[in-house]
Amino acid sequence: MLNKKEISSFQKNGYLVKKTSDLKSLNNLQDFIYKILSKDKKNVPKDKIKYFETLHSFIKKKELNNFRVSAITNVNKNKKFRDYYYNSAKEILDGLVGNEIAMQKKINLSIQIPNDNKSMLPMHSDIYAGESPFEVVVWIPLMNVKKSTHSMFITNPKDNIKINKEITKSKNKTIIKIYNKYKKKFKFLKINYGEILVFSPIIQHGNVINTTKETRISLNCRFKSLLSPYDVFSKTHRNIPHFFQPYIVKPLTKIGFNFIESVNKKKFHGSL
Repeated sequence: MLNKKEISSFQKNGYLVKKTSDLKSLNNLQDFIYKILSKDKKNVPKDKIKYFETLHSFIKKKELNNFRVSAITNVNKNKKFRDYYYNSAKEILDGLVGNEIAMQKKINLSIQIPNDNKSMLPMHSDIYAGESPFEVVVWIPLMNVKKSTHSMFITNPKDNIKINKEITKSKNKTIIKIYNKYKKKFKFLKINYGEILVFSPIIQHGNVINTTKETRISLNCRFKSLLSPYDVFSKTHRNIPHFFQPYIVKPLTKIGFNFIESVNKKKFHGSL
């Protein structure tokens, strides 16, 4: 259960880093990814984190995208993986979002090998892509993530206001120019294995070229309260059933929707 200090920190900073209350589920995520990424590879370390950190030694840079896409396909075929993911973050989600949940249909896998400029994710707010301000991103590293280019960066909500204004109103400045102007305001996060990052999509975030000697592997997925608004600013595909799917639905909600559906179809029969 989240305490008042943790909830207050999230409301103030737009993010929270906290140890999982279900390390077994998180370990299952790590095991599954290790098996996928090590399949058909020779002489890989048995230590999962060591293998992840040195993954760039076992794959060519030009093969990386197909390698990652294949892994994502395997991840999203496995229903247990979704359960492990939710259970890993359940305590945090219960405290910040609620216990009636919609979950992003597709879990994403990020592999950022050293000095790969194609793995960059420029500064952005997910709101620009039609995400809901009522959701959170659950970001799970599968190894220790250093407070450096090995990690992702995030901004303070106070600075976020200025940056967002400049992005939305500037006609001549690129995202990269705006990032360079404000890059001292951004904070790279240190996250140890077993910890989970949860952040608001409103906050500006992203990553840069990984200049360390270690690969970084992480998972990300979005969650929101099932009955909170989806297409807030414009009609997009970021809704049910296109982008999200119901994950936890309480009995009374099912009864309510069954009633609405029967009335709309003019087939109301009074049963639950």
